[in-house]
Amino acid sequence: MSLPSLKPITCPSCGAGEFYHDAADNLICSSCGVKYASARDEIQCPACHTLNPANAKVCMECGLALGRICPACEHVNVPGTEHCVNCGTPLDTIASVTSRVGAGKRRSDALREQRLVRQKGEDMAYMQLERERINLKERARQLELANQRHESRRQNRTLFIVVGLIMLVMFLGAAAVSFYLSAGR
Repeated sequence: MSLPSLKPITCPSCGAGEFYHDAADNLICSSCGVKYASARDEIQCPACHTLNPANAKVCMECGLALGRICPACEHVNVPGTEHCVNCGTPLDTIASVTSRVGAGKRRSDALREQRLVRQKGEDMAYMQLERERINLKERARQLELANQRHESRRQNRTLFIVVGLIMLVMFLGAAAVSFYLSAGR
C-alpha cells in the first residue's frame, strides 16, 4: 500500500510555496504576505450538525473536536489538514496506528514529553509571577491596615482628650453652680 503523494500549496497571489504561521495561526505567504484562505467559511459538526466558525477547534454545541487530532502531539488541526501544523506528523490512519507502536510510539512519547516539560516550565513561570503579584498586593494591604490602625489610635487619643475636656468642663461647671448656689444663700 503506498501513501498518497503530498501536493504542495502555493500562494494564490504570487505563486510562492513557502508559508509561515502568524500569531492567530493563519497561514501567511513568506514572499508577499497574503493570508492563505481556507476553502470553508464554516465547519459543520458531524455529530450535531451545528455550523461553527472556520477556526473553531471544538463544536460550540456539543464539544466534539472539529479537526483532526494529531496522534503524536495531540494538537487539534483544522479539518482537511493532511499534516499536523504543530509537529508535521501525517494525520492519516496509518500514521495514527504507527505512532502508537515502535519508533512511532517513541517519537510520540518524546514529543508529548517535550510538550509537557515546556508546559510545566510555562506554568511554573506563570505561578512565580502570580506569587509575586499576590505578595505585592498583600504587602500593600498590610501597609494599608497599619495606616488604618495608626489613624484609629490617633482618633481614639483625640476623642479621649476631647471627652476628658468636656467632662472637666462639666465638672467645673457643676462645681461653679454648686458654689454659686451655696454662696448665694
